[in-house]
Amino acid sequence: MSILRPVPTGIESKLPAGKLIVSKTDPKGGIVSVSQTFVEISGYKESELISSEHSLFRHPDMPKTIFKFIWDRLNRGMPTKAVIKNVTKCGNHFWALTSIEVKKDRDSDEVRNFIAYRTPISKDVKNTIATLYKNLSDVEEDKGIDAATDYLQGYLDERRVSYDEFIDRLEEASQDESIFAKIKNIF
Repeated sequence: MSILRPVPTGIESKLPAGKLIVSKTDPKGGIVSVSQTFVEISGYKESELISSEHSLFRHPDMPKTIFKFIWDRLNRGMPTKAVIKNVTKCGNHFWALTSIEVKKDRDSDEVRNFIAYRTPISKDVKNTIATLYKNLSDVEEDKGIDAATDYLQGYLDERRVSYDEFIDRLEEASQDESIFAKIKNIF
């Protein structure tokens, strides 16, 4: 089934906290299954999603460099995390920290599936990553993906962190804000 890509509206949808937002794909990114919360947030029917390419949700603001990085790691059988801006069926968008696991066949060690888990991010994390992604996209447009990859590495080097450490810090910052919000709501 071929689904037309939505036109972004600029309206952000918030991910529900504490809900399971999961998708499972085949090794090429074709959707195999999704959680009910993923169906609800995406705006698509489950039947529309199954067998569609996961790239259907790729927001045009997302730099290709990030997806290249993700696929390079996944193709080496390595799990990865990234902050991703997705677009829904109606054109709204949502930001999520996406953790992707690699599931391999026990006997052949071949990749069978990828399972992606999404969690909300804080406003500060969104602002940080949106600025980085805008800069990466600008470099991609001017000089290409290799130059954008170099830009990303320079960004990380300036902060003296690896990509994984950077993402872990963003994840911690989102969790800290979430905990603060919960405590704040008690009083």
